[in-house]
Amino acid sequence: MKYVNRLLQETEYLQMIKELEQKEKERIFCGHGLSHALDVARIGWILALERGREGTKESGEAFKEKIYLTALLHDLGRLQEMKHGIPHHRAGAALAGELLEQIQYPRKERNDILEAVSGHRGEQQVIPASDSECRIEQKSNIDFINLIKEADNRSRNCFCCSVQEGCNWSEERRNQGIFW
Repeated sequence: MKYVNRLLQETEYLQMIKELEQKEKERIFCGHGLSHALDVARIGWILALERGREGTKESGEAFKEKIYLTALLHDLGRLQEMKHGIPHHRAGAALAGELLEQIQYPRKERNDILEAVSGHRGEQQVIPASDSECRIEQKSNIDFINLIKEADNRSRNCFCCSVQEGCNWSEERRNQGIFW
């Protein structure tokens, strides 16, 4: 996982993760740091393995790397949300694009990641890559976006959370078991 390793060595990424974890240090609800991102990545990969990858042209390792990169990037916009009120899925897509450029992730492969980062909160509108070279010649990959959204939700341990009474997540959204 060449690009995942590059991301995890990228100073800017590591600084953002450290700052996010520091700002959420006193948070009593679910956090958004590296541990959460890795949980999302692992659960996403498990779901992909269980369900198969029909319709993807990627090898197993390339698809796994795309899941991991997306998971590692999906909540980075939380800092912009805290500082400037920008919804984190929107701010995160811009940050993800910059970081994918820095680690030299192939331009033609970026769109799925950017759409999943921007779409992981459930909004209908996704933010595609602005550079026409980055666009993939198909509709947005709804299955991939949904895989990341599901992995994100399943990473939460709502069923045994000590502060669930104060949580603003709806009962329908809460994870009521290890896999529900």
